[in-house]
Amino acid sequence: MENVLNRGQLKKELFTFLIITFAATYILQFFVFNREGYILSPLSNIWSTTLAVSMFIPAASAILCMVYFKSKALTRETKIIFAFFLLYAVLFAFENYCWPVMGTVMNLPVLSTIIAVLGMVTVIALNLKKKWRKGLVSSQLSFGKNRKYYLILPLAVFALLILEYLTLNFTGLGTPLTEFDISAFIVTLVSYFVLYFFTEWTWYFGEELGWRGYLQDRLFPLLGSYKGVLVLGVIWGVWHYPMNALGYNFPGQPILGNILMTVFTIVFGIILSYAVLKTGSIWIAVVMHLFNNKLNGVICAYIAYSPDVLLVNALSCIFLGILALVLLRSKVWKQVEKIQGRGTV
Repeated sequence: MENVLNRGQLKKELFTFLIITFAATYILQFFVFNREGYILSPLSNIWSTTLAVSMFIPAASAILCMVYFKSKALTRETKIIFAFFLLYAVLFAFENYCWPVMGTVMNLPVLSTIIAVLGMVTVIALNLKKKWRKGLVSSQLSFGKNRKYYLILPLAVFALLILEYLTLNFTGLGTPLTEFDISAFIVTLVSYFVLYFFTEWTWYFGEELGWRGYLQDRLFPLLGSYKGVLVLGVIWGVWHYPMNALGYNFPGQPILGNILMTVFTIVFGIILSYAVLKTGSIWIAVVMHLFNNKLNGVICAYIAYSPDVLLVNALSCIFLGILALVLLRSKVWKQVEKIQGRGTV
């Protein structure tokens, strides 16, 4: 009887999260579409802001559900991180939709950026002290265990991205935008990563707390890890459908683009879910998601750029798919199925 009650509660939490997340995202994007029209490149400030705000919605929905359903993971330390995230999200939206309170630097609103940096410094500080770190474990906001994977998995993804763009280069399907210089390449990668990690971590936290934190912890006990990670990837892909249909990611290719997006979110989702399962932390997913979105462009510029977004993303699915298939053979997927009673975010 207890198991039935638990499954019933998990379903209630899962569907509440999905309804809030999808309704808020779709309504926001269609509202902006009625005002701005299709998403064109370069992005207008309104669309740029809207797409960033959309990334905050899964985490905001998860936090709302955790409060409403009285999650035990809402410790003092967890609430502190959530407070920084929510404050940033509100300030970012206000400063970009209305006006920057303290001006801008490098096209970033100063006040919300300060909050982001202070927030990440706080995350690091909370993870340094054992007592504080313990308060983050149940919400998966500690840096977790098996920390070698913070190096291994991003490097594996990095190597596959290099192979992808080298393939474009060698086949003549893409050309570099700038002359390759190993020193400049490495310096640019590292500096971009550090900059974005401290100033825009909230964007990727916004998705990963929702998908790999809250939703994953409800899908896996209900469906099992293999079916659960597949369904999670599909849900993540469907969440992108309106923005892609309106011209983002795959301009002029709304149907093929969304099919390819779903394949990618399944493939990349397997890698991110594996990372979270191995470490017990969503921060590794935040790091890898940020790496893929922000540093992909640097690799592309130095090795090979192609305007054919369908081709580039298809290659990403193939190369990252190799890693995903390897990771699916790990025992961690079956191990998590045996731990149905573990705490959820």
